[in-house]
Amino acid sequence: MARFSVYLVLLLVLGAALVNGIAHDPGYVLLAWGGWQVETSVWLALGTLCISMGFLWLLQRALSSTFHVPAVLTRWLGGRSERGAQQHVEKGLVAFFEGRWELAEKTLRKRLPADQRSVLQSLFAVLATHRRGQRQRALALLDQLEAEDKVPQDIVSIVRAECHVEANDWKLAARSLDALSPAATNTPRAQKLRAELAYARSDWPIVIELLPALREAYVISDGVAAVWEREAWAGVMMQNDSSASTLWSLWKRAPETQKAAGSALWAMLIGRLQQQSEWGALTKALQDRFDHYCEPVSAAAIAVLPRDAAKKLKKPMKRWCSEDPQSGCYAALAMIAQHENDLTESEAMWRKAFQCKPSAESALRWAKWCRDQGNNDQAARLEADAIAVLRQ
Repeated sequence: MARFSVYLVLLLVLGAALVNGIAHDPGYVLLAWGGWQVETSVWLALGTLCISMGFLWLLQRALSSTFHVPAVLTRWLGGRSERGAQQHVEKGLVAFFEGRWELAEKTLRKRLPADQRSVLQSLFAVLATHRRGQRQRALALLDQLEAEDKVPQDIVSIVRAECHVEANDWKLAARSLDALSPAATNTPRAQKLRAELAYARSDWPIVIELLPALREAYVISDGVAAVWEREAWAGVMMQNDSSASTLWSLWKRAPETQKAAGSALWAMLIGRLQQQSEWGALTKALQDRFDHYCEPVSAAAIAVLPRDAAKKLKKPMKRWCSEDPQSGCYAALAMIAQHENDLTESEAMWRKAFQCKPSAESALRWAKWCRDQGNNDQAARLEADAIAVLRQ
């Protein structure tokens, strides 16, 4: 408040001095132009000049604001239009991921003219069209995008291949995938399409080759990957022209998930080696397997081995009898003893096999051995025991 009072006093003093100066000597200004003359004091001329300059400044601001209104309005309306279009595109993408294909196609294709749509918007619109059953229309849209040359050729080929895969048109899908450049072929989406094509064609080596990359890229679920892996390795194992060395090489290359206890792939390997009468390879495979597991299918395979080959498996069988008596190792030892013509040992092993695992299967196998030896009474009792087990 005190500062304001000081300023007010100063202004009053300056004003009084200015009034005194004007009254003492107002000055004189003469303006002449043609037949016109204007006479006034210096102070009035200065005041008029200041007022005129202020008026011109205000006029300039008013005119500037007036002329800038259309540009500002245009920018405002344009911003609203862009935001609206963006919201509409987002709505279309949400509908796509929700699986509402008709709404997705309508939203993504009809909001903007074709020349103003983004690449992503156009591609999702094509997929939405195809997934609502409009296959030919979707392919025609892809042809149009390709002709306009606004979308990379590889992207168009990938989307076209995906449409063909969804329609199970494997020949056209292969043609579209073959048109990809090497860089595009190695993209996760293209690899997934190649794997789907190979799976449909039972081209198991290709599926096996692509599975690690698909898992790493997370483009398929763990469940799908497990099914593909199981069927692919089973497919290559069952190929008719595979030699024993090829089968063993396939087994060694197989992932650990396919080699666990109770492996179906292991049962296939044993079956193939038995079909080809590759007793040496089968013996080697069984010796390797018995280092880790003793399964009924492995123990049962000893029955078909020649005498010398079966004897090589006697030591691992005795070890498994102490570690896992119910694995079928006693039955395997019984068969090995039979190969050695040691009938007493064979009968003892069959008895232990039935005692450790009193199943109908073990009873019937023992009964068969008894009949082979001419002991029909014992065989009949065992067959009755097997029937009793089955009735329980």
